[in-house]
Amino acid sequence: MITEQNILDGLNNDEFVYFYQPKVSLITGKVIGAEALIRWIKPDGTLIMPQRFIPLAEQSGLISTITYNMFSKLARDMLIFSDIDSSLVISFNATSQDFAEPHFYNKVLETLSQLRIPAHNLQVEITETTVLQADETIKKHILALCYAGIGLAMDDYGTGYATLETLSQWPFTTIKLDRSIISRMLDSPKNQTIAESSIRMAHELDISVVAEGVESEMQYQMLLESGCTKVQGYWLSRPLPLDDFIYFIEQDLRWSGLPIGLIHMAVVDHIQWRKKLVSDIVRLASTPHDAIERQAPFNLPLDCRECRLGKWYYGAGQQFNDSPLFAAIEEPHEKFHNLGGQLIQIVSKGGNMHDLTPLLTEFSDHSAIILDRLQKLEHKGLIDMHLAHQAWSEHHLYAPGSDE
Repeated sequence: MITEQNILDGLNNDEFVYFYQPKVSLITGKVIGAEALIRWIKPDGTLIMPQRFIPLAEQSGLISTITYNMFSKLARDMLIFSDIDSSLVISFNATSQDFAEPHFYNKVLETLSQLRIPAHNLQVEITETTVLQADETIKKHILALCYAGIGLAMDDYGTGYATLETLSQWPFTTIKLDRSIISRMLDSPKNQTIAESSIRMAHELDISVVAEGVESEMQYQMLLESGCTKVQGYWLSRPLPLDDFIYFIEQDLRWSGLPIGLIHMAVVDHIQWRKKLVSDIVRLASTPHDAIERQAPFNLPLDCRECRLGKWYYGAGQQFNDSPLFAAIEEPHEKFHNLGGQLIQIVSKGGNMHDLTPLLTEFSDHSAIILDRLQKLEHKGLIDMHLAHQAWSEHHLYAPGSDE
């Protein structure tokens, strides 16, 4: 039986370490970071898993002592990782107890500064329970890390009671789809829709998504086609001790697949942008020609590179830049945005529906061209993805193990 004194002795004897579970980008197929998971290794080599000591640590208040003492070790490991790949983002788990006093967040900021570790290479994972238990002091300390540039992830997304409200009140940069959602997504169309809707919602909020607990090739493929951008789970790799993780990232592995789901996201993004602009234009055209609201700025990005479709096209979409279908999207998209700007000018100068209709028709025609080319690109991408997957050999260097 493990006691509080056993835990303290383990800390004093440097028996606690971090294992690292890789996270893989579904855009590039590369390892882009890892989650640091605490492990307790006794002098005789016995590995004690977190479920055997974390509940006691949380109940007794020792969890904050563990987190505080372990952060120096985490930072040391991050220095090693940065020499291999400076873009890796490492996340670690924290609770409300860790932020009850200023000691921990001060240590994090001071350590990053001393070691010159960029804040954006670190991410804190907290659960909704942590948020619900956070008083103003705890919230202030967590937000101090966010304002410094450290990422904030909501762990176990989809298991809480007030998830949407929590997302609206905290500056989360990432949500982690709980393994329970991922494990059920193949069971029924309804469960698949729940997963896809969560991914879509995060996309619209400009929040990154990590699907955790990926345990099969089918789950991986479905997430790829759903527009998810990051995954972790023991189908990719179990949590690895430091030396094995270093070896793992040095292999520069690539997983199969193309980010097909993001093309569908781009289709939906484009439709939403168009509908919003047309709705606003038609509404304003029905007001008096000198109405003051006609001069109000439109709450839409008019630059073709700044809308969501444009950000995808000039960002993650460049994965498809060798395709003529992809190249054929740029010109009509630029013209589409130019027409949108002209429509706004007409309505701001007092134009009515008679003035707008010819341009609206041309505007819709360009939208139809964009959608047609996006959908053809999506269909071709699906074919290419499955053909490539048939020729891909799995990269499992390590046997599946505990994913906790």
